[in-house]
Amino acid sequence: MYLAKVKKERQTTYILRESVREGEQMVARDIFDLGPCPGAWIDYPGGNAWYLSLDLESRISSLVATLDREQLEDLFWPFIRPAIRTATRTFRQRAFKKYTPMTRAQKETIAKQVHAFDKRRAHFLKFGNMDQGPMVNMPAVIFRQLHNKSRDEIEQLFMDQERVLRKKDLKSYVYTALDLHRFFQGFMAKQMPHALDQDKVEAFFIQELCLLNKELFELTSRLHEYLIRYAIMFFDHTYGDSVLLDDMVKDFQFRQRNRWFKPPEAARQLPLSRAFKIFNLTAKALASMEKKDLNREFRRLAREHHPDRGGSHDRFVELSNAYQALLEKLSS
Repeated sequence: MYLAKVKKERQTTYILRESVREGEQMVARDIFDLGPCPGAWIDYPGGNAWYLSLDLESRISSLVATLDREQLEDLFWPFIRPAIRTATRTFRQRAFKKYTPMTRAQKETIAKQVHAFDKRRAHFLKFGNMDQGPMVNMPAVIFRQLHNKSRDEIEQLFMDQERVLRKKDLKSYVYTALDLHRFFQGFMAKQMPHALDQDKVEAFFIQELCLLNKELFELTSRLHEYLIRYAIMFFDHTYGDSVLLDDMVKDFQFRQRNRWFKPPEAARQLPLSRAFKIFNLTAKALASMEKKDLNREFRRLAREHHPDRGGSHDRFVELSNAYQALLEKLSS
């Protein structure tokens, strides 16, 4: 049993559903429409006490084979009055349930039945890592909660878990979930997607989203509501700042500190005219830029000229100094 948050006639409503087996597939079955405010089904007799409406329990009992009251209370927990939720949180601990290790057969079943798209989403949400490594090495226990659930319940689960993502993580999350890095060569594909040709990235994104739309929801004429949110995440946000090239710069500076690398103050000695030329900018163009735009251009040039990637040592030193000079100008 789970609580599905859906849109009906431009209004958000909540429907109590369950995943049931239909042949070889798990499908969603509506149990009860709770309306736009599930909290309306909660009664408060006084003090910090609360309980679900007896009328609601009676209706649900007549619609399901077995009613798990603890599970039902857990579903309504987010809708309890905040003050009462805070006051009773400590007393709400459920009985400890002994962890049951999975058998080899269970692990093999999960590895086979859980979709790769779901595995990549679950992995990112747990570890926040774009480079997930070989899919076969992902432990089955991570995906245990996705087993024997309908597609609707799985999507509702991810919708709830994705709320923890920060705005700067959204595009990287979608990039990873759709496994877009496999269309590109080099370590940048997994570490710095914003360094790739974005026209190609967007084309592959649309391609993979359409394939999922057909495979998971059997739709080709329109995009399913559950996938629309990924199009919004991808096109309405930018990738989070990568520290990869920053780390490369710092590492280079550290290794060259005892050789002939110029100290940071040299950046202020570099003529602005030279800095503008290195970045192919004008003073007017710089004035209209934001810091993130200058950072993006610096990372592009640093990737090209870093000595560890075959670039010139002198050119990289000058590039770093030019970046510092322009950054200082932009901040003034």
